[in-house]
Amino acid sequence: MTLSRSLVALALSTTAGFSACSSSSNSTPIPGTTSSNQTSAGATSPPAQNSCTLGASALTQDHGKFMTLANGTPSTLKLLHGHVPRQVAEATDQGKTNENQSLSITLALAPNNVADLNQQLMALYQPGSSSYHQFLTPDEFRAQYGPTQTQMSQVQAFLTASGFQSINVNENGFLVHASATVAKVNAAFHTELHQYQDRTGKTFRAPAYELQIPSELAIQSVHGLHDLTHLSPHLKQFSSSAPGTSKAPQQATGPGGGFSPSDVRSAYNVPTAADGTGQTLAVMELDGYTASDITGFEQFFNLPATPLQNVLVDGTSGSAGGGAAEVTLDIELMIALAPHATSILVYEGPNDDQGILDTYSKIANDNLAKSVSTSWGTSENSNSSSFLQSENTIFMQMAAQGQSIFAAAGDSGAYDDGSSLVTDDPASQPYVTGVGGTTLTTSSNGAYQSETTWNAGSASAGGGGGGISQFWTQPTWQNGLATTANKASSTMRNVPDVSLNADPSTGYAIFYQGGWGTWGGTSCAAPLWAAFTALVNQQRQAVGLGTLGYANPSLYQIGKGSRYTSDFHDIADGSTNLFYPAVTGYDDATGWGSFNGTNLFDDLTANPAPPVTSPAPVSGTGTSTVTTGAPSCPQT
Repeated sequence: MTLSRSLVALALSTTAGFSACSSSSNSTPIPGTTSSNQTSAGATSPPAQNSCTLGASALTQDHGKFMTLANGTPSTLKLLHGHVPRQVAEATDQGKTNENQSLSITLALAPNNVADLNQQLMALYQPGSSSYHQFLTPDEFRAQYGPTQTQMSQVQAFLTASGFQSINVNENGFLVHASATVAKVNAAFHTELHQYQDRTGKTFRAPAYELQIPSELAIQSVHGLHDLTHLSPHLKQFSSSAPGTSKAPQQATGPGGGFSPSDVRSAYNVPTAADGTGQTLAVMELDGYTASDITGFEQFFNLPATPLQNVLVDGTSGSAGGGAAEVTLDIELMIALAPHATSILVYEGPNDDQGILDTYSKIANDNLAKSVSTSWGTSENSNSSSFLQSENTIFMQMAAQGQSIFAAAGDSGAYDDGSSLVTDDPASQPYVTGVGGTTLTTSSNGAYQSETTWNAGSASAGGGGGGISQFWTQPTWQNGLATTANKASSTMRNVPDVSLNADPSTGYAIFYQGGWGTWGGTSCAAPLWAAFTALVNQQRQAVGLGTLGYANPSLYQIGKGSRYTSDFHDIADGSTNLFYPAVTGYDDATGWGSFNGTNLFDDLTANPAPPVTSPAPVSGTGTSTVTTGAPSCPQT
């Protein structure tokens, strides 16, 4: 099936996270800052802010100013924050982008009834609530929280008057896609698109000023203005010559000494009766694959031919390119644990900000797969706050619909960008389960023996991703976990939530390009967790419980309870992901650890989830009303 560019970039600013302008002493723990404010061991915070902010517990994310407008401009405009990328400040301005160039953009319309949406999400995951696990359909989500016809018509009229063409509203009504020349884009949003050159000589396009629009419009963010967004796959192939790698002692039976599907089941005590029957899974991909590789994997391990359905987004061809190894690995490892799944939907989209969001939104709007995996990501600090919020809205929709999504936490340890303490997006998103990496050792009979944090000695050599988000405040289910020992934050989102074997030295047998290799990376761990959740859903539906949905409330309830050491393998040997140590209980090296399959399976198919409170939005994203030339405080 092929989808024309669905227009996905809805940026949500949750009302609960807004604060009036005042002097604030809320501390924000960001590794590497030099402030003396202390929130937990290893996590310092910047000085208290004495200015207008959106999202009192998060850092302001505007990296550009607002243009001073000429006389005759409407006196009241709405500011759209978070559209000038951080990279602009570090680049050389090469001047204006050719104003005759045609540009395709995506506008995000603001959701309605945001306070009710936050309450709805809490009720959906609060045992005892009358709405507990009464998940919404996409149509219900749109009806309750989508823009009105009047709001959509106002935006369309604005675009038409501004000279835009090919104006389309996407399938869930939130997002509008349009095209125009750069000159008309500049005029409509009171900005200027410029060309920049970074320190490596790479050129890119980006707005030089934050955006301004008429205050009556329900536009919340705009995507496609810059061309910086590009996600990377989180996988590594074993090579005996690579720094820090050597085959660890284990009893894997796959070709080349990699773990086979039966090895994974044995090591992690996966219940034999669960095989994915009746379940539809999905992988989010930014490349294609070769079907014969999947067939070769299944035939070698005597697995059934799991039906695959390709969903091509925004005109993607589906052909295998440079990232095909990631797609192949994701599919094969899902099949490894859920071979009798009804189908695996392979959503493939372009690797740019619009294509990434379009692909996630298609997964949410289809609502066919209740267990989803993504292995593509990039460091939080390489993204604009408007993009992070756009992702967040889609993940909130998934949570409201009972969809679980697992994301690889990155393969550079605590240094996701290679040099600074920063987490990976989307694993750090509050409505996503971030999956870190371990090194697994099995006994002579293939049973679990031990695990340690995956750490190959440097960010480039590899390590399990994890740390403290610079954008997202701490969700309720992470409260009380920060200690001096684990160096976690007491105010910001900690990552990962869970882990699984990801070291290529103890990796998995993958059939790719007609041959076998041993592969690792947290992109192995994420699809295995998603497949395990499909097994959980199989059993939950068999006993009338419905799907697990957003997994974190349940996982953290177990982690904080008496069943923790039965359900998880707690990695507590003091090993690190290059910075954060693995200690008893939760930590930013491995989260709660890896699953002890049968035990966790039994509890997830019987125990309800605890209450969940929506996290605050990214600061600097959203809207505020100003008088031209004189920015004022946000309206609350």
